[in-house]
Amino acid sequence: MSSSPIHMKQPPWRYVAATVAFFGLVVVFLATQHSSSSESQDVFPAATHAGTDIFDDIFNTTLGFEKILAVSLPERTDRRDGLIIASAVSNIEFGFVDGVHGDTVMDKTLPPGEHGHLANSSIGSWRGHLNAVAEVVHKNYTSALIMEDDADWDVRLKPLLRDFALSYNAIARVPDAITLDFDGLPSVQPPSASPYGDDWDLLWLGHCGMHLPTRGLAIHHNDVSVPETQHLRSWDIGEVTPLATYPPHTRVVMRQATMPVCSLVYAISQRGARKLLYSLSLQKLDSPYDVMLRAWCEGSDGTEAHVCPGVLPQLFDHYRRAGSKTVDSDISEPNPEVREKEETLNIRWSVRLNMEKMLMGVTNYDDQYPDTP
Repeated sequence: MSSSPIHMKQPPWRYVAATVAFFGLVVVFLATQHSSSSESQDVFPAATHAGTDIFDDIFNTTLGFEKILAVSLPERTDRRDGLIIASAVSNIEFGFVDGVHGDTVMDKTLPPGEHGHLANSSIGSWRGHLNAVAEVVHKNYTSALIMEDDADWDVRLKPLLRDFALSYNAIARVPDAITLDFDGLPSVQPPSASPYGDDWDLLWLGHCGMHLPTRGLAIHHNDVSVPETQHLRSWDIGEVTPLATYPPHTRVVMRQATMPVCSLVYAISQRGARKLLYSLSLQKLDSPYDVMLRAWCEGSDGTEAHVCPGVLPQLFDHYRRAGSKTVDSDISEPNPEVREKEETLNIRWSVRLNMEKMLMGVTNYDDQYPDTP
């Protein structure tokens, strides 16, 4: 007995047309999204090195760290609001750690050391930073970025941090390297625990200047986010930058930070945080916090040296608003001078100086240090 053919019922033409139209819209939508993403990447170019997804973690809201903490006096609402807006337009999330007034720190809580010469403001700064470090340890964060509340950065921060991570991962895995070229970094094993590498204690990313060592360097030529050499400044305005002998627009990542000044922005690993809290909170207090931090990194305080990579020019610097310079610091003595216009040294497309444009969605950013014609 032969079976009769089965005739499938054909869907009405209008359903076919609707289905085709639906999938067509999906294709157009995905293409539009891809185009928008590509345009964004063109504005903020990242390194083109082949890597793994772990480096893409730097583009998340905590810059590839588990947590971002900002040390800030609660009454400095001007600084807090400025940092909140700068972070919001940069798609960065952070939490505040209250700064400390030195006169509220009990003498019995201070570690040994000759600290009688330190001003109350220095004592407060020391304790405020260590409260942030203590939170990293107590909450067992794998890593954290700690910043002061006047920090500023380039609009292109995330791809710049990715370049830093690629550079440090390379020089950390090539022990005998003298100088590596960023555009020709060797193929090395990518990190597994953090996009910034598997072996570091502290990353000194924001500061007031540092020296350059002779070994363990990764040189990034033609970094368009770096001002020309004549515009580069450190805490000593009259000092010639260590990059003066390099071509314009050069940034250097170093395996070990050398003579850094200021603790504006640094990242800390859980391993580093535990050692740092032990050393600087319980063992000795004899200098301002950033000086002790430098000694801790270098091992010049009588302890072992720690792994503290650095970068020059820095990726973060101090924002300075127009008006009285007294508002610049809660540590230094009052300064009667007046600043004519706001500024952030060493940062070309400053987020703080472009904040209004970013809030309006305008992308023709103001360049503080345009190239010489």
